[in-house]
Amino acid sequence: MSIRARRTPFKLRKLLVIDDDAKLLASYRDLLLPYGFQVLTASDGQDAIPIVEQNPDILLVILDLAMPRMDGREWLRWFRGCRKDSPVIIISAYKLEADDEDLKPAVILEKPFHVAELLDVVGLFCGLGTPIAEAT
Repeated sequence: MSIRARRTPFKLRKLLVIDDDAKLLASYRDLLLPYGFQVLTASDGQDAIPIVEQNPDILLVILDLAMPRMDGREWLRWFRGCRKDSPVIIISAYKLEADDEDLKPAVILEKPFHVAELLDVVGLFCGLGTPIAEAT
């Protein structure tokens, strides 16, 4: 009798990136996809609300603060109302106070940051594993 390993379907883990810079959104996607993440994107807080409502399995949010329509702070207040403990990484070009109550709980990465720093923080929250080799 042979024992066959049960293959569990590989499921991409979901991240949400909210930033009004389309080039940046694409680079986050390119960076995180090989690590097994499905990268959902929104160009501002308003666009991000239905994405969160439709995807209760989002593990982590990467959030820019300066955006049109609904900025990062406003969105974060909304998000904390429904997903109190979900991890958020705030990306900002401005110096932010670590004890800023509006932003808690969140990790703040100041621009410019190294890709390795972002990967470290994502790995901390979600585990990274090894990048999946491109199929040739």
